Amino acid sequence: MAGVNEALLAGLPDRVRRLLAEPPVMEKSLIELNVRWPRLTAGLARMTDAVRLFIITWDPLGGVVDRTGGFATTNGGAADLEIVVYLPTWSLQRLAAERNSTLAAVLGAMAGSAVVTASHHEETVNSSRYPELAARGVVPGLLSDLAAGSALGAAQITAVSVEWEPIGLGAITDLVQHAFGPVDLDRSPVELAAGTDVRQDCPACTGDRFGFPGALAEAREAMCPAHHSEAESVINRRLARANASNPDGWAAIADASLRLDRPHLPNGLAARLPGADTSLYVIPAPAELAERAEAAIEAAGWFHGRPGDFALALGQEPYLAGQLPDWLANLILDLGKAGLGSEAQRVGDALSKVDPDKQSFFDGDVCVALAEAGLADEARARNAANLARWPDDLWIRVHAGDALTVLGDLKGAEEHFDAAMTMAHESDDADAIAAIKHRLRMATRQATAGERGHPTSQRRQPKRKLSKAQRKDQAHRKRQK
Repeated sequence: MAGVNEALLAGLPDRVRRLLAEPPVMEKSLIELNVRWPRLTAGLARMTDAVRLFIITWDPLGGVVDRTGGFATTNGGAADLEIVVYLPTWSLQRLAAERNSTLAAVLGAMAGSAVVTASHHEETVNSSRYPELAARGVVPGLLSDLAAGSALGAAQITAVSVEWEPIGLGAITDLVQHAFGPVDLDRSPVELAAGTDVRQDCPACTGDRFGFPGALAEAREAMCPAHHSEAESVINRRLARANASNPDGWAAIADASLRLDRPHLPNGLAARLPGADTSLYVIPAPAELAERAEAAIEAAGWFHGRPGDFALALGQEPYLAGQLPDWLANLILDLGKAGLGSEAQRVGDALSKVDPDKQSFFDGDVCVALAEAGLADEARARNAANLARWPDDLWIRVHAGDALTVLGDLKGAEEHFDAAMTMAHESDDADAIAAIKHRLRMATRQATAGERGHPTSQRRQPKRKLSKAQRKDQAHRKRQK
């Protein structure tokens, strides 16, 4: 939402305008706003007093569950009610544009919807059962009636936060609760039992209390053996209880917590792109591929020169951070086969800016994609440029042969395959030798049959060598899927 149009910020006080004008979209951050309406009935006023309105730059479940707009749930009940509303920065601007409105009006409508809906289900809200029933679809979502929220009139919006602050476990728990229902995670401070053998270097022996789970987990390494064991028991007991209460919700909390310190895709891009483990054998229709290409190009624009961070933001596990997910590694070629040569070229250029060291791989794919898309002149021009820039690159030669095979120039293709074969033998690359032999056989068959050919095997991205433990873990993950 960087560079927000001034007109969208109309009606907001200066501090709120400043915070929303340039949100830190590459950080996992939030701010809290206060929202009020004059002259409300007692029931609506009580619900308004319970509202906490947050603007977030990251959705922990983006790409995991299908949801748009904003998210709201309730915590506590009649005596300690909170109605927490979370609005992503990217959704705010989109909704304001769709409604030909302002951010202030959208904020008022969203928070107002939560107030009105909660008041209509006051008994359920007061009983603390609303989150569970909403996740099951038994009661409406708190943000499901924007018209009613707008009907409350213009909201008075002020900033509670002074600056953007890091998203923590509390927000993650709320956002997971919205999607999966409550998780029974006891986050109350922990005070361990007093011991008879007091050690001054043990934080538990001196009577300290520890926030759960982070502070307790960090402090236990400095504890005496007795308190270390007790801390471990408290952690295991509380986490087991959380998992038993809602396995799917707890898994989502644990996964989001792991990703707190990893790079992320800004502006809701995670919801527009496949997960890292998406099957590369399921290729979408051309229109969906084109949309995927646009989102991939936009995402790549935030990670120039940072291929490891880009892979992590796309959902790769840390030990695979040197590799793109399979769906993206094959996107250029998939676009070519769908007749989307221009999109393939733009994706290749975008990925080259993320990882300049692999530009030859991307350019080789683009050459084949242009040929597959029927753009013969563009494919030949790219082929010539690739060979001039990387005359000694084995895979540039292979893809030059692939492109010419597609274009029906089988004699020219064989010349490039032969040159690549020589390079492969010189480098003793057994995998490349096998791949080139296969291509040569197919080119020979196509020449004999007099048919226009196509590459019969796609080069995957070069794989980083993994340790034995990593290979075992990778095989285990594949079996689980």
